Amino acid sequence: MCLVLSSPPAWAHAQLLGSSPATDSVVAKTPATVTLSFDSPVRQGYTTVVVAGPDGTSYSDGAPTVVHGDVRQKVSPLPRGRIQVTWRTVAADGAPLQGRYTFTNTDKTTAAQSSPVRTAQSAPAARASSPPARSVTSTGSPDAGDRPWWVAAGALVAATMALLAVGVRRSAAPRPPRREALGHLRQRCLGADGRSASGGDGSSET
Repeated sequence: MCLVLSSPPAWAHAQLLGSSPATDSVVAKTPATVTLSFDSPVRQGYTTVVVAGPDGTSYSDGAPTVVHGDVRQKVSPLPRGRIQVTWRTVAADGAPLQGRYTFTNTDKTTAAQSSPVRTAQSAPAARASSPPARSVTSTGSPDAGDRPWWVAAGALVAATMALLAVGVRRSAAPRPPRREALGHLRQRCLGADGRSASGGDGSSET
């Protein structure tokens, strides 16, 4: 008797079979649900699906639902443009899985989303409209035109006080007594005349 022993089959990780909308597809009607289909069950508690518009805003509506290997994510009304789907989940054997794909929404009944590039370009214009900075000299002091008026007034007052001080000093200087000097000089002249007259009389009497 021969016994044939067969080895147990190897456990394969879950794999993504397809999605709706499909990868790189173009849809003419905005989908209400994004569906991911795996070949084996995945765990709902570890599953997340983010459906983002052209500017990165998420349109996922609530948490995804998992039924065996099918993951369904409700979405809010999507804008026109490129839509990106980013998903994460864990297989039944505990293996983590993740991936992303894109599709294009061309539904004319939805509004087109503005590109974030326009917002970035408007920033330099806002900076250019700001008022210019105050001019400063190389030494770091303000311009001469910004000096306060009281600096010039103080210099004028100082010059006036200096002139007044010079005038007071000149007026206070001692002056020679002119009248007294003339009086002494007159007395000396009279005395000299008297002595000369008395000396002349004595010589004539002898």
